[in-house]
Order: sequence, then C-alpha cells, then structure tokens
Amino acid sequence: MSGEATPRRAPLLARTLGGVAIAIGVIVLARTMRPLVDVVLVIFAGVLLSVFLDGVSEFVSSKTRLPRRAALALVVLALFALFAAFIWLAGPRIARQMVQLSERIPEAAARAREALSGYDWSERLLGGAPLAEPVLSNVVGGVIDFLRGTARLIIDALIVLFIGIYLAVAPQRYVGGALRLLPQERRGRGAEVFSALGLALRRWLAGRIASMVVVGALTFLGLWLLGIPLAFTLGLFAALMAFVPYVGPVLSAVPAILVALAESPVLALWVIGVYIVVQILETYIITPLIQERAVRVPPALLITVQVFAAVILGPRGIFLATPIAVVAIVLIQMLYIEDRLGDAVTPLGGRRALSSGAAGDEEGGAGC
Repeated sequence: MSGEATPRRAPLLARTLGGVAIAIGVIVLARTMRPLVDVVLVIFAGVLLSVFLDGVSEFVSSKTRLPRRAALALVVLALFALFAAFIWLAGPRIARQMVQLSERIPEAAARAREALSGYDWSERLLGGAPLAEPVLSNVVGGVIDFLRGTARLIIDALIVLFIGIYLAVAPQRYVGGALRLLPQERRGRGAEVFSALGLALRRWLAGRIASMVVVGALTFLGLWLLGIPLAFTLGLFAALMAFVPYVGPVLSAVPAILVALAESPVLALWVIGVYIVVQILETYIITPLIQERAVRVPPALLITVQVFAAVILGPRGIFLATPIAVVAIVLIQMLYIEDRLGDAVTPLGGRRALSSGAAGDEEGGAGC
C-alpha cells in the first residue's frame, strides 16, 4: 500500500511546489518591475471606472430608452457637473480645513506626548518619553504625506479618467480584440469569462460605493454632534478610505483622533467610540444588506490579499486589492475549478451575456 501511495503523492507534491515557485516568482517579478506594475495598476483603475460608467449608462439607457452612447454621454456630463458643483461649493471649505488639519495634527501629537509622559506605563510601553516623539511623529508624518500626496495623483487620475471613458464608449471593441487573441474554439468561453468579470466588478463597485456614502455620512454626523473641528473633511476622508475594506476605516480614524487630542483626551475617546460604532454598523448591518445584491469576498482572504498587495504593490495595491481579489477569484473559479477540475461553481456576481447595448453599438472587435 505504501508503494502505491507514494506515486500518488508525488504529482500532488510537484504541483504544490510548482504553485509555490510560481507565487514566489510573481512576487519577485512584481518587486523588480515596480514601475511597470504601477502602470498596470493605473490601467486597471481605468478599467474599474469603465465598468462603473458602463453599468450606470446601461441603467440610464434602460430607464430612458436612450441609445447606450447617448446615455453614457449624459452620465459623464452629469458626473462632471456634480464634481464641478462640489468643488465650487465645498472646495474652498475643504482646502481651508486641510490647512487647518495639517496645523492641528502636530499640535495634537505634542499634546499627546505631553499627556503620556506623566504615566509610568507609557514609559515602559514606549521606552521612555524620548522614544514617544519618534513614534508619534512617524504616524503624523505618514498622515501628512498621504494628504500631500493627493496632489501627485492628479496625473494618474487624468489617465484613469480617459482610459475609463474610452473603454466605456466602445467596450465590445476591446473585448473583441482580446478574444481574437484566443484560439477560435476558446472564444466562446473567453466571452463568458469577460462577462462574469464585468458583472462581478460592477456589483462589487455598486456595493462599495453605497458603503462609502453611508460610512462618510455617519462619520460626519457623529463628529459634528461631538463638535469636532473639520468634521466635514474628516467625514469625506472616512468615505474615501471606506473604499478599502477593514484597513481603510482604521487609517481614516487616525487624523480624527489626533484632531480630537488637540482639544482633550476625553474627546479623543469619544471620537474612537464614534469610529467603532460606525465600523460595527458597517460590518454587521450595512455591508450584509448591501452584499445581498453585491459581491461577498471572504474577510480572511481579503485581508490576506491586502497585506500582500501593500508589500508587493505599495499604496496603489492597497486601494485596488479588493477588485484584484474579485478578478482572481472569478478567474480561478471559471478557468481552474470549472474548466480544469470539472466542478460546477457560481462565479462572483453570477453570469450574464455581454451587454446587448454595447454589442449593438460596436462591431464585435472588427476594428481590432
């Protein structure tokens, strides 16, 4: 029996070692070709935007009976108008509060260091008051660098915007061009995979945007009721960071806690309570309700992907870790579990045919 078991284990061991070797190779390659990886992540962000624009324009087209391209133009113009109105009405306020925030955070760090230096446990925990300053300054420096780094994202945002719009205008042309790279007998399956990927990303985006709006509104309301300065900007920051599940809410709480520390330690505890309550509501009420019609990614898998994305891909990887995980899960389910192993699964988001509106507007990749 042992002689028969050994040959059976050998292929499994070889496949396992091969998988580990491939994973290590991907990590090393990603670290070595970091500039190229950054470009790929920007392109992927553009694809996400195109998925969002395609989904919204398809919804508008179904409700208004407008052609899909006309609906897309209407959606893009409406988004630009909303963005311009937001900048016009709230831009000066946000800019003023950002300046105040950059001034208050060092003040809050100094007050926190002064408050902690009076306790024996803080000296044992931080190794004495002299070491507390570098720890707090590192946290403060990270937050300030993040806020200042927003300005450097303008070029990437423009690239993402143009990629998203062009892909949304003619999605079938690009999908058709990609399918023509496959053998003819595999193009039908390739179309199914693209369809499942599009639907999964669309539903994930819808669920995430809904969560971001709710989290931002609840955070602003809680901070405003506590009388926290800069509540609007901090609530907006919480909404943006909610795009990153689990990790984002923790990071968004740091500036608010530091601002509250500049007022009083007790107020900082109340702020921590607000963020904990919002996180509980988001985790156990908001997200489950939204995920009934969205995409559910296992939390442990998602956090693991976020950690690897942060180490390998950097900050952009953290923000795009979840949609990358969604894409990876769909590909593994359809191309490995179904096609390779022969087991039936339901991909994230289900299946659907490629957009009939897009098919009607384009020539099915003939232009590629």
